[in-house]
Amino acid sequence: MKLFSKLSSVVAVLLLSTAFASSTTYQFGSYGTNGGNFGNQNSAMLFLPGISTTGPSVPTTNTTVNIPPTAPWSSALTGTSSWISYGDTSPGATPVAPDGNYFFSTIFTLDAPATSYTINLLADDTVTVYLDINGLLSNRVVARNIGENVTCQTGLPNCTTVLTVGNNPDLLPLLTAGSHTLFFEVAQTNGSAMGLDWTGTVTTGSPVPEPNTLMLLGSGLIGSAGMLMRRRRAVR
Repeated sequence: MKLFSKLSSVVAVLLLSTAFASSTTYQFGSYGTNGGNFGNQNSAMLFLPGISTTGPSVPTTNTTVNIPPTAPWSSALTGTSSWISYGDTSPGATPVAPDGNYFFSTIFTLDAPATSYTINLLADDTVTVYLDINGLLSNRVVARNIGENVTCQTGLPNCTTVLTVGNNPDLLPLLTAGSHTLFFEVAQTNGSAMGLDWTGTVTTGSPVPEPNTLMLLGSGLIGSAGMLMRRRRAVR
């Protein structure tokens, strides 16, 4: 009986250890420097005028604004983000953004190495996304489509259909514990609207097993303990 009691205690410790092996999921998304963060854990989107296309209507400050998802743009993603730009460059607004490339960035911090990630994107006309080092191909999260641009890119990423990417085996190891920066290069052509909307999640740590999994593990360990006890009795 003492043996069974000891083994039961071991089972309880193992189950508790498994239950406390937890994960952390971070929520990210686009929002301007002029509004709330929608519960996101990344910094507000910053405009990077020093490397972006210039023009008389393009500001030289880092501030960004939330802009309305006017047709043909899709609505903002899942209620946890907003379309953003350096100013109101939404469809129908004036003045329009000059043709060229516009860079935005955001910072986030992870408590441990990532075990998975997902990014959802909308952009007009289209966008390329980099992790940590701007322009370095090995850190490119999403490559822009270079197809036809009329009012919005015909290929993904575009402004009407959400592009979802995640868990690239080359990029996942780069999501280490600490601070990271995402860079977004939004391409603009044909003198039309320009903007960006995105959401994402990053999970770190060990996932918590389902309750059923814990029950199966516990039943199996207790069953093994009972079998061992019966064998000891048979030997006697």
